[in-house]
Amino acid sequence: MPTLQATALIDALNYTFGRHSGARASHAKGINVRGAFTPATDAAAIVIPALQHPQPVHARFSIGGGKPSISDKSPTVRGFGLEIGNGPESWRLALISAPVFFANSAEQFRAFLAARKPDPEIGGPNPERVKAFNAANPNTMPHQLFLAETPPCRCYSSERYHSGHAYRFGSKAEVFARLMLEPEAGRVGLSVAENDAASDNFLADQLEQTLSVGEARWTLKLIHANPEDNTQDPTAPWIGSHDETPLGTIAIRSLSATGDDKVFDPSVFPNGISAPNDAVFALRNPAYAESYKRRAKQ
Repeated sequence: MPTLQATALIDALNYTFGRHSGARASHAKGINVRGAFTPATDAAAIVIPALQHPQPVHARFSIGGGKPSISDKSPTVRGFGLEIGNGPESWRLALISAPVFFANSAEQFRAFLAARKPDPEIGGPNPERVKAFNAANPNTMPHQLFLAETPPCRCYSSERYHSGHAYRFGSKAEVFARLMLEPEAGRVGLSVAENDAASDNFLADQLEQTLSVGEARWTLKLIHANPEDNTQDPTAPWIGSHDETPLGTIAIRSLSATGDDKVFDPSVFPNGISAPNDAVFALRNPAYAESYKRRAKQ
């Protein structure tokens, strides 16, 4: 059943954005980078053996959506596909700039995309279809409101990235936590005027400029769930203050001419981490496999 549902999700992405030769079904436009992970010295309560020593990092920054030619100014999420280490104990993550996801089931995922299929007579999504979907699916609104209310980032390096899903981490008592990458220099957004004046490829251009003079660095941290937090619904915001545990530092150091065939499937993780218990996460592995299969054939 998950495989059939995942195939339907890729069909929905292709239906909304089209099929593009060699491109991912989602986050089609991106740029590959390399760097390193350095473990934190104060994360003893969370035991992840693979993260106890430095590791190489392969990563990919991206724009949400399935169009390789999408403008960097588009009002959608920014993505950070991340692989820490290599081999059987590597950890792959698919992070986005919104703290919550836009759907909590395969059915809602497909309906969200169907409502946003461009109408040929309008040249974009039909506002009435979108309005009707939003009214029927209020749990999707926190994601949409975040994008509407949060200024777009100045550079991929100045964005904050989130897992959305709550993983389970082994310790003396099992910890449920979402992941966040916090930029060491702080999140920096653009004004409306700055975004309007930017080029369609400004994020990649700005990242190249940033890396030409130094590293881009984030703290990888766990945001611990409170008792009232919903750990099974990736669309549900977590409200109030939360305990945090830093796992280490991600330093991106250079662009990479290779790696576009890498699949940042978040169901790949090392010992000490267990899969989130939500319906969307269960679809990720077969969906990533289907997307890869389709672009490999093109």
